[in-house]
This record gives sequence, C-alpha cells and structure tokens, in this order.
Amino acid sequence: MARSRAKPRRTAKSTAVLRERIAELERERELLNSIANNAPSLLCLIDPDGAVRPFATNKAFERTLGYEPHETGGGLFWDRYVPDGERAAARDTILSSVRMHATAEHEGRWLQRDGTAIEVAWSCTPLPKIASGPVYLVMGTDITERKRHEEEVRRSRARIVAAADDARRRLERNLHDGAQQRLIALLLQLRGAQRGTIDSGAVVGSAVEELAAAVRELRELAQGIHPSALTERGLAAALRIVAARAPLDVELDVTDATVETNVAVAAYYIVSEALNNVAKYAGATRAAVRVRETGAHLVVVVEDDGRGGADLDAGTGLRGLYDRVSALDGRLDVDSPPGGGTRLRAELPLSA
Repeated sequence: MARSRAKPRRTAKSTAVLRERIAELERERELLNSIANNAPSLLCLIDPDGAVRPFATNKAFERTLGYEPHETGGGLFWDRYVPDGERAAARDTILSSVRMHATAEHEGRWLQRDGTAIEVAWSCTPLPKIASGPVYLVMGTDITERKRHEEEVRRSRARIVAAADDARRRLERNLHDGAQQRLIALLLQLRGAQRGTIDSGAVVGSAVEELAAAVRELRELAQGIHPSALTERGLAAALRIVAARAPLDVELDVTDATVETNVAVAAYYIVSEALNNVAKYAGATRAAVRVRETGAHLVVVVEDDGRGGADLDAGTGLRGLYDRVSALDGRLDVDSPPGGGTRLRAELPLSA
C-alpha cells in the first residue's frame, strides 16, 4: 500500500514573511513605474527581435509620439517608429545591442502618429533577464529643438560671413569710386605741375579742394566701419549723431553709463540699422529709441509709427540685426502688426 505524502505545512510566520515580500515587490514596482512615467526621456521595452512589448512605454513616449498606452505595443520598433531611409540604421543599432549585450547609441528621426518626424538621440540597453525572457530598454531624448537651433546657428554664421564679404566689396568699391579717384586725379595734376605742363598756381587751389573732398569721403567711410564718436564720447553721444542724421524725428532716451565696447558697438549698429530700416520701409513720421541697463542686460528698443508688417525673413534688414544679436548670445523680438507700427527690442548680455 502506497504511503500518502503529506503536504508541507506553511507556518503563520512564513506566510507573514511571504506577504511582506510580496508587498515590498509591489512597492518597488510602483516606484519604478512612477520613475519611468515621470522621466522626461522616451522609454520603451522591446524583445530581442526588436518587437515592442505591450504596455511597455512610458508617458513621455506616448505623449511625444501621440499614442495611447494600449496602442504602442506590437510590431518591430524600427518598422513602426522610424521613417523610411533610416530603418536599417535603427535596426542595426538594436541588433548590435542584442548581439554584443551592451548599450548601443544612435541619433536619428522617430515618427509621430500623424507622420511628423522628430529628431531623437537614443540608445538600446540590455536589462537583467526577467521571467518572460530577455528584455531591452530603448531610451530616447527629443532633440528636435536643439537641432533647429544648431541649423539656425549654421545659417546665421553663413549670413554673417556673406555680409562681411559684401561689406568688404562695398568698401572697396566706395574707395575706388570715391577717394581713390580723387587722389589719382590729384596725383596727375601734381605731376603735371612738377613737369611744368600745368600751371602750378592753378594746381594748388584745385589740389586743396580735391584733398578736402577725399578726406571727407574717407571720414565717412571710417564712420561706417567704426564710429569715432562711439570711442571718443560714448554710446549716448554716438546715438545722438545717428538720430540727427535720420530723415525723421527721433526721440532718444539713452543711458549715460559706461558699457563694454563690444556691447556698445552692437547697440550702436542695432539702432543705426533699425532707423535705416524705418526710413526705407516703414513710411513712419517719428521713431523712439530707448537704451537702458536692465539687470544683466542692455536693452535696446526702437519703435516707429509706420505701416508695420515687418517680417524677419522678408529681406528688410531685420535678419542682419537678428544675426548681430545672436552673435552676442542676445535676444531680438519684433512686434509689427500691419498698420500698427513696429517695435524692435534687443537684449544684449552686459558680460558679452
């Protein structure tokens, strides 16, 4: 007769220990879920073949890509979330992590539910094996805005280089057509007087006039390169000269405080170019210029009562101002409703 095997009896103590362990694991699970769902990174769990696990994405992943939690699972990650032309690279990144059992990193585009692509820096990392098998963590950071800024910086630098080249050509042309021609004509006259082919008395009077005209032109060119008044008398005095030259009434309110040279030069050219734009395009009768220190910035404001409608990308010179301000890590805002005038506000770091 076979003996019946008695079942092991679970004591009250062992049951209590088991319950406490289960409760501890549940608390850890809730903590991990809370961390994952509040993390800014886009998180997704996948199997070794690249298939996305059901209900294995965090809120940032779902919110950024536009999915509900129950919609993200199933299918291969690179087929669903990576656009054509980049899927092979994404697949190779994931399979490399699986093969090497190490973190693999990549930077590329992911697809949102509506088909819009975003730029993402992401990695695939093997996690400790769990009961259901090997699992891998895909973790991404949305870098679309960073990429946009990088591209804007590249375009801005290209525009600055092009503007500098254009300025050099314009300076060369102005020298050639202006002061240089006067000086060459004067040289020929003096040589003629030296050889006795031209009356020296007549040459002297003409030479004085030509030299005076050449000096005036050279001074005007030098003023355009770097205003002497800015160096000798400061920003406020230099801007008073700019306002006096403008073909419309300009109200000035400029700080008398000493400002670092590079910041003062930037403020000078911002006001000069802004007033030039007002005169050319705004159809305004008056303008106001305010330059004041505000905290760690020098704030430059130029307003007019013109037609408004100024567009940063319309080739009205505002793009050049934007590049100049960006080069100093500053900020430029333009408010220009049609028919409501234009308000330009630049912030320049005083430590620039």
